Amino acid sequence: MTILKDVARKAGVSVPTVSRVINNYRYVREATRAKILKAIDELSYQPNKIARNLKLGKTNTIGFIVPDISNSFFGEVAVGLERVFRKRGYHLILCLTDRRNDLEIESLQLVVSQKVEGIIINPVGTSGELVERIINYHRIPLVAIDNEVNNVKTDVVLHNNIEGTQKLTSHLATHGYKRIAFIGGPLHETSGKKRLEGYKKALVKNGLPILEGLIRIGDWTKESGIRLTKELLKMSERPTGIIAANAFMALGAFLALQEENLTIPRDIALVSFDDFEFIVALEPPLTALKSANIEMGEIAARLLLKRINNINKGKVEKIYLPMELVIRNSCGCTGSQKSIPVA
Repeated sequence: MTILKDVARKAGVSVPTVSRVINNYRYVREATRAKILKAIDELSYQPNKIARNLKLGKTNTIGFIVPDISNSFFGEVAVGLERVFRKRGYHLILCLTDRRNDLEIESLQLVVSQKVEGIIINPVGTSGELVERIINYHRIPLVAIDNEVNNVKTDVVLHNNIEGTQKLTSHLATHGYKRIAFIGGPLHETSGKKRLEGYKKALVKNGLPILEGLIRIGDWTKESGIRLTKELLKMSERPTGIIAANAFMALGAFLALQEENLTIPRDIALVSFDDFEFIVALEPPLTALKSANIEMGEIAARLLLKRINNINKGKVEKIYLPMELVIRNSCGCTGSQKSIPVA
């Protein structure tokens, strides 16, 4: 690899002179500048931007810490982040936590050691104390997505979790379903906790009892969706409808019902909090909540850039994204698909 000294040697000038030309400083004679530019071209020299940025105290990197990049949600968020950051010369460093608190802490420590200028995180553990130190001691701005950081105030972009599951549950209740089950994610994550809260609120609102036996908690995966649905089907009085708190658990529930030769929605209705492409491909396609995941990434990126550039010095922002209830056949509705905004 060609270095600055090679260019200086070929042009017959000093290294500082070459540096002044590369950085477009004045006070270099035109003849000297022309020799240096010719040497740069002949040697195919590329300035080391990383070294230059480090010297200026900048890395133009952002830490992106998520549990599982194979989850379509995080892929869509990443698209939104890239759309904003790339235009401004920033690049992402991706870390996966596998929903483990120790790996979340390790990932945070790693991106801090890499001198990132900001962090986007989907928090899943109890790393609040470390996050607070990163923000206040290391002075690295941080934005959370989908989950809030426990006991720490940060900028955060969220789904409308409570209202979303309220809408799903009430939709089934208005169709006459009485035993509505809920399969959800970990309750130490705010998204898991709030989606369960919305389900319970809707039951009370519709005059239905909260039956703890109809509430099953998993880990957002297809496998837990299968397992929890099979547990529900073993009940002496099985549910007539199931709310799945994300698309992968909904897929697991769908497969479990299919394995038991149960027909949706004739035997059991099934609805999903997320509306990914594979949800539409099922037969019947599932009624689901559609969210703006790419927009979540774009909003989180803009919030972080405000902090990086010291534009947003006020109180932290909590932004809720709009959602739509997309009605299909899995809830007992017939006819063409329609969408209803969720407040």
